[in-house]
Amino acid sequence: MSRKIDSFGKTMRMEEVEQILAIPMVSGWVARFSGIPLKTLVYDGEAIVQAQINAQKAIDYDALFAYIDALFIPEAFGCSINFLSPGAAEAEPINLQSEADVQALPIPDINQKGRLPLMLDVAAKLVKLPEREVPVLSLVEGLFTSCARIMGTENLIRALIKKRPMIEKLMEKVGVLLTRFGHALEERGIDGLIVADPVGSATMVSPRFYRELVFPHLRHFIEALKIPVILHVCGNSDPILDMMADTGARILSLDQCMDLAAAKQKVAGRCGIGGNVDPINVLLNGTIEDVKQETMKCLQQGGKAGYILMAGCGVPPLTSKENLKAMVETAKQQS
Repeated sequence: MSRKIDSFGKTMRMEEVEQILAIPMVSGWVARFSGIPLKTLVYDGEAIVQAQINAQKAIDYDALFAYIDALFIPEAFGCSINFLSPGAAEAEPINLQSEADVQALPIPDINQKGRLPLMLDVAAKLVKLPEREVPVLSLVEGLFTSCARIMGTENLIRALIKKRPMIEKLMEKVGVLLTRFGHALEERGIDGLIVADPVGSATMVSPRFYRELVFPHLRHFIEALKIPVILHVCGNSDPILDMMADTGARILSLDQCMDLAAAKQKVAGRCGIGGNVDPINVLLNGTIEDVKQETMKCLQQGGKAGYILMAGCGVPPLTSKENLKAMVETAKQQS
């Protein structure tokens, strides 16, 4: 086992490491860096594998990512994908109005439907790379966010009160698919799973709704997995931080608006934290010196036990190679 893969395991167990791992979420950035149009790249498994290898070699961050986007989940449920710009796409919601509509929605077969088998194959190929030195991570969006993709965020929020049973049933179906997909990733030897749940943010739903609806389904999914989970929620997650820590996730990836030191103290003993270099003001629009200063602040607040250096959200596709590399190199210089 390589030192970085061993360090990843130690970090997931909240043990101290010699060097903090730098694992920014770079899916959109990798797509642009590859030079391949996104609408072509996401359907070409070999191209995804090579794009991830090339990007990791160029920047030297501490992971390989077995994905480019997370839209293969709503796509498998019947959503079409609209490609907007380099590194950006969105799912076209399907019309779900009742429990009967959800009941009629089949749970996709992970070995046959859409891009699900392709994404599993990407994971298997990255895991089997000769002399691989870094962990391989996959990504899915959380159950609540996946439901928002499938039926539309506005429709989902409106349905929370008047059509709550319909939402519960849809989350159950999404949960079955995500669990089956997670187990298939485990079988292929993946090291960890990022679960991004931006619609579960406290800026989107109240802590009460999170506790009653989002949290139970998310915890059930995460606890069903053997691989460690990094849970990312956008915005100010302080009102729901305790619940996030109780989902079973090993690392909570935090938005740039969050105080890392305060968050780490709040979840101490339950899980670690990740973050939270500002992706817009610093990585995209800042100077190399800005990146170094912001990164140093995060490293000092995060500490060497149960902490991963990440951006506060996904790295913008137009971020310069030099800025992203400065973030990673700053972490490596602190061993």
